[in-house]
Amino acid sequence: MCEGIDMLEKILGQDIFRKYVEVLLTDRGTEFSAADAMETDKDGSRRTRVFYCDPMRAGQKGSLENKHIELRYILPKECDLKALGLTDQNMLNLAVSHVNSKAEESLEGKSALELTRFLYKDLFKRLKAFGIELIDKDEVTLKPYLLKKRK
Repeated sequence: MCEGIDMLEKILGQDIFRKYVEVLLTDRGTEFSAADAMETDKDGSRRTRVFYCDPMRAGQKGSLENKHIELRYILPKECDLKALGLTDQNMLNLAVSHVNSKAEESLEGKSALELTRFLYKDLFKRLKAFGIELIDKDEVTLKPYLLKKRK
């Protein structure tokens, strides 16, 4: 998991990472057990803080758990991801773009990416440069065939 945090910091850049990723809230899975390594940059400085949900209380992560479920609509468990069309980072970016472009009732009909574009322009610019795109609401697809139809 530390490699994933390092990659996110590289994508966003150190300043934007530290500005927006102040806290990592996670479950107690073994992949998240190295809290010190996740919290600390290669130079030894603190880059974020890791906090854990109570055991068997994934709901404490709020709407983040819903995003994971929505991603599973496109990439179901125990499926051959390559056969579904997940062959590279661009295809993963497409799936993430669709999940985060879905309108949410809790956001007054806006999507997470719409709010990011409006409220956090610097963060949105970095996400866009990496390949995360705002998908038109009428085009959002949360089905396994999403990646196949883009090949």
